[in-house]
Amino acid sequence: MNRVAQAIIQKGVSIGIIREYTRYGMFFPEAIGYRISPDGSRVPLYYGEIKINADNQYHVIPRIRPSGE
Repeated sequence: MNRVAQAIIQKGVSIGIIREYTRYGMFFPEAIGYRISPDGSRVPLYYGEIKINADNQYHVIPRIRPSGE
Protein backbone atom coordinates (compact mmCIF):
# COMPACT_ATOMS: atom_id res chain seq x y z
CA MET A 1 0.00 0.00 0.00
CA ASN A 2 2.96 2.33 0.50
CA ARG A 3 3.69 2.35 -3.25
CA VAL A 4 0.02 2.95 -3.99
CA ALA A 5 -0.06 5.88 -1.53
CA GLN A 6 3.08 7.43 -3.05
CA ALA A 7 1.72 7.09 -6.60
CA ILE A 8 -1.57 8.74 -5.65
CA ILE A 9 0.24 11.54 -3.80
CA GLN A 10 2.46 12.19 -6.85
CA LYS A 11 -0.01 11.67 -9.71
CA GLY A 12 -3.50 11.41 -8.22
CA VAL A 13 -6.43 13.61 -9.14
CA SER A 14 -8.49 15.51 -6.59
CA ILE A 15 -12.02 14.16 -6.39
CA GLY A 16 -13.11 16.74 -3.85
CA ILE A 17 -14.42 16.60 -0.32
CA ILE A 18 -16.73 13.68 0.40
CA ARG A 19 -18.10 13.00 3.89
CA GLU A 20 -15.69 15.55 5.45
CA TYR A 21 -12.53 14.02 3.90
CA THR A 22 -10.44 15.50 1.11
CA ARG A 23 -9.93 12.72 -1.44
CA TYR A 24 -7.47 12.01 -4.22
CA GLY A 25 -7.47 8.98 -6.44
CA MET A 26 -6.22 7.30 -9.59
CA PHE A 27 -6.67 4.19 -11.71
CA PHE A 28 -3.78 1.72 -11.88
CA PRO A 29 -2.94 -0.52 -14.85
CA GLU A 30 -2.62 -3.55 -12.56
CA ALA A 31 -4.83 -4.65 -9.67
CA ILE A 32 -3.75 -3.10 -6.35
CA GLY A 33 -5.92 -5.37 -4.25
CA TYR A 34 -8.94 -7.66 -4.25
CA ARG A 35 -12.38 -7.67 -2.69
CA ILE A 36 -13.57 -11.10 -1.61
CA SER A 37 -17.22 -11.68 -2.42
CA PRO A 38 -19.53 -13.72 -0.17
CA ASP A 39 -19.26 -16.63 -2.62
CA GLY A 40 -15.46 -16.62 -2.20
CA SER A 41 -14.61 -15.15 -5.60
CA ARG A 42 -12.06 -12.34 -5.82
CA VAL A 43 -12.86 -9.04 -7.53
CA PRO A 44 -9.72 -7.15 -8.67
CA LEU A 45 -9.48 -3.50 -7.56
CA TYR A 46 -7.80 -1.06 -9.95
CA TYR A 47 -8.67 2.26 -8.32
CA GLY A 48 -6.79 3.67 -5.35
CA GLU A 49 -8.01 6.51 -3.18
CA ILE A 50 -6.51 8.49 -0.32
CA LYS A 51 -8.79 10.23 2.12
CA ILE A 52 -7.26 12.96 4.27
CA ASN A 53 -8.79 14.39 7.44
CA ALA A 54 -8.43 17.89 8.92
CA ASP A 55 -5.29 16.77 10.86
CA ASN A 56 -3.58 15.61 7.62
CA GLN A 57 -3.87 11.97 8.61
CA TYR A 58 -4.54 9.79 5.59
CA HIS A 59 -5.90 6.39 4.75
CA VAL A 60 -5.42 4.49 1.47
CA ILE A 61 -8.40 2.60 0.11
CA PRO A 62 -8.34 0.19 -2.86
CA ARG A 63 -11.70 0.50 -4.64
CA ILE A 64 -13.63 -0.46 -7.75
CA ARG A 65 -14.36 3.19 -8.61
CA PRO A 66 -14.12 6.65 -7.02
CA SER A 67 -16.28 7.48 -3.97
CA GLY A 68 -19.55 9.13 -4.72
CA GLU A 69 -20.11 7.49 -8.11
